Order: sequence, then structure tokens, then C-alpha cells
Amino acid sequence: MKARLGITLFTALALAASMTACANPDDSGANTKSKDVGKTIEVTKDKKIAAMVPEKYQKRGSFTASINPDVAPVKFTDSNGKIVGLVPDLLNSAATVMGIKLNLQKGQFDAMVPGLESKRFDVVASIGDFKERQKKIDFIDYLQTGTAILTSSDFKADKIKPNKDLCGLKVGYVRGTAQQGLISKASKACVAAGKKKVQSNGYGDSGAALLSVKSSQADAFWGDSPAMLYNAKKSPDLYKIVFQQKIGPYGIGINKDNSKFRDALRAALLKLVETGKYKQLIDKWGQEGFAMPKMPLNTGPKLES
Repeated sequence: MKARLGITLFTALALAASMTACANPDDSGANTKSKDVGKTIEVTKDKKIAAMVPEKYQKRGSFTASINPDVAPVKFTDSNGKIVGLVPDLLNSAATVMGIKLNLQKGQFDAMVPGLESKRFDVVASIGDFKERQKKIDFIDYLQTGTAILTSSDFKADKIKPNKDLCGLKVGYVRGTAQQGLISKASKACVAAGKKKVQSNGYGDSGAALLSVKSSQADAFWGDSPAMLYNAKKSPDLYKIVFQQKIGPYGIGINKDNSKFRDALRAALLKLVETGKYKQLIDKWGQEGFAMPKMPLNTGPKLES
């Protein structure tokens, strides 16, 4: 939900070219179980919505989505190397409604926005919707989320205040995420109070950041709530959550000059809401209470600086 993404960061992101896989070793599908939600609701092509799909996608028969599969249970790689989770299920179902197929392309988070801008793929699946990012991208918001700080289970405190209690500590984050800016803000508060600054360490994916806590190379990892809560719940002997805050929605990102495709995809997602498939997927992946069934556009807040 995964840094302060103003114009400066977008410029920096444009230099990122790597699109390598970033599966989280601690998010192995071997230990991830989706809920049994009863009889599966079948998804079929909707002729009216399929007619909304721009001709180039109809001819191609597919669209491509870049995804960083390291935020279980929203998006992660299972023990067989397959990308699974809420958003892959959601986009695959939407593609069926649209009468085309979905191609998922693994990528590092900080390369997703520039890759979308350069049209290497059609969709970013998915990132935090913030006003700074809306300057470049339109977002279909499908899930409310937030930010959380994870530490080792033997960390000195069970609850902390970031602007006060992170001073002098080593805190990891995934490069290009909202947490980069939040850590910077906390560090400035520490310095203003006459304390040591926060020692921030950026990583390419949440697997590496999580490993830094596990190996005691970092005191904490500040990341998106779904992944933080999932790992703390899965391994309470290793990790715990010491801070949590709701900050904004996850959105499926699409270039602003691709509005016809955006509208077709949103119509397909709303069809999934209508048929009950969206709720079934929300329940399957344990995201009850975080649903955004109206699929609004660009509702994210401004990033804290």
C-alpha cells in the first residue's frame, strides 16, 4: 500500500527499469489458506461490457497487469510459483466478464508506475491510491487498507508511537511505498525533539524487508497492513504488530489516456459486485470489513509529508 510520491519521486521512478520477480519467502502459499466460501459463483462473459472493451484489446484477446506478489493475502506467490490472492482472482474474473484474458507480469514495486507510463503493460495491480499518484494514473479503488509496523515478537514494546518511539531504530520499508515518506516524517520529528534520527533501510520487496527483521538487521518493518497482519498472525512466535493505521484504498491503476479501457474494467468489476462474486472473493481471502463495492475512482487521500 504500499513513500512520498510527489513529482520528484515520479521522476525517480521513471529511471527504474527492473521488472524482476519479488516473491516473499515468508508468504509461501504452503502456509496460506483461503477460506471455504461454499459453492463457487460462476463468472461468464457479459456481451454489453465486452463491447465496451477497446478494439486493440479485443484483437489481442488479453490485457497485461504488472503485479508485485509480496502482499499476502492480496497478492503473493504460492509454493508452486503461481501468483495468487485477492487481486489476481478479481482481475481474472473481470477479464472473463470482458471476454478477454489476463496476463500477469511480475515486477518490483518501484518499477510499476514507470512501466505503466511507458505502456509496457496496461494495468498496475495494485498500489495505494494517493492524490500524488492520481496526477499520472487513474485508480479503480477496490479495497480499503492501511499501514502497520511489524517487529520481532520480543521487541521491547507492544504498542508504539512512530514519531516518538522509532528514534534511533533501524526501520525497513519497500522502496517507492507510502511508508518511505512516513518514516521520513517520523525521523524529522525525532530530530526536532533532540533525539536520534530513524535509520531507514529501503528494500526491493517486502520479503527482503521482513527477512531483515527476522535476522535482526532491522528493528522494524513499516509496510502495508495486509502483509504485516498476515505475517504476524501466521508467525506470532517471530513477529508482532506494534502500530496500525488506516490511510487509504488499494486501487487498480490505469493510465489516464486509457479511459475507455478503465471504464470497461470498472464495469466488469461492478458486474462481479452485482453477481456476488466480489463478496465471495473478499470472504475467500479474509478481507471482510475492507470491501469497497462501489469501485470508486480516485478516492485516495494526500500522502503525509
